[in-house]
Amino acid sequence: MRFLPRLALCGVLLSLSGCAGAFNPFQRAGNWSATGAANETIAQQAAYKSDLLSGRATPGSNGMMAVGPVKKTLNTLGGGGK
Repeated sequence: MRFLPRLALCGVLLSLSGCAGAFNPFQRAGNWSATGAANETIAQQAAYKSDLLSGRATPGSNGMMAVGPVKKTLNTLGGGGK
């Protein structure tokens, strides 16, 4: 009688050992997988490749023109922005 539960447990473990990727839908054949195509498209459209790491300011701009829209957005979202 002791042997039967152990045998059943071994059978369950052996049957599930082949299902490692069955529970993750991204590992199944024929499903979507991340290929990085979106990042490649953005990289092809960038004028300067250094802009992918950090942007650059508009010449002659000190950021004061952006203060109004940022405040308005923060107030709309409830962020305060006084």
